[in-house]
Amino acid sequence: MVPNPIIETTLRENDASGVRTRIRYCLVALALSVLVAIAWSFCKIDFNKLAVGTPILFSFVYQMFPPDLSDLSKVVKGAGETLAMATIGTIFATLLAFPLALLAARNTTPGLGVYRIARTILNISRSTETLVFALVFVAAVGFGPFAGVLAITFHMIGAIGKVFAETIETVDEGPLEALALTGAGKLKIIRYGLIPDVMPGLIAGALYMWEFSVRTSTVLGIVGAGGIGQILKDTVDLLNFNKMITVLAVILLMVAVIDFISDKLRHMILEPTDGSIKEPQFIQV
Repeated sequence: MVPNPIIETTLRENDASGVRTRIRYCLVALALSVLVAIAWSFCKIDFNKLAVGTPILFSFVYQMFPPDLSDLSKVVKGAGETLAMATIGTIFATLLAFPLALLAARNTTPGLGVYRIARTILNISRSTETLVFALVFVAAVGFGPFAGVLAITFHMIGAIGKVFAETIETVDEGPLEALALTGAGKLKIIRYGLIPDVMPGLIAGALYMWEFSVRTSTVLGIVGAGGIGQILKDTVDLLNFNKMITVLAVILLMVAVIDFISDKLRHMILEPTDGSIKEPQFIQV
């Protein structure tokens, strides 16, 4: 059989491409292995210390029972304060994040420069932890739940704005183009075409972030920003394990209830007429 030079050339090119791909994968795997080894050394992993400390952990658990319910009303009040901070902070963040999301979405931003500035603002907000904001605002406005509200607001602007921008970018362009053909301006297209289409996803994303805010705000009291975190810190400082288990149980119950309510509300919002549930397209924080 006479060799076909075209086929042979194609096979050689495929073999060379396969070799390059394997080399690339090996280099990536090697780089990841080096990074993991460096991280391992920085973390000073020592399983012997864990083995020594495990009995101490079990002794802490043993000391938590029976739970101390003497200050249950105070603990529940702290949980209510935490929930209030998370709710008001999420509302403020949602109102401020929406216009930023319009500027940070590729299909609604007025220009590349505005897009990059908006994305930078969202990235800075999202990458700065709530506890860092809480420390700043406690120094600025004093101790109490107002500092916690401000901390949640400024962190969640970035998180909610990112979710909103991702949702806006996945919108169907057909109806928007149809509105543009009728002579509608940019603002009218956003008001009558974009917002009604993405509103269910935006609400669902905001509810998801509300859950996240509730979980995050449980520790803000550690730095004096109000809520149940301060009570938890006091029990840890005093090694009052009986009261600690009560505080942890209230936190767990509160978060579970909020997750359940938020999940039901998201399903109600996203459930089409045929009864199936359409989940929103948004990222985790």
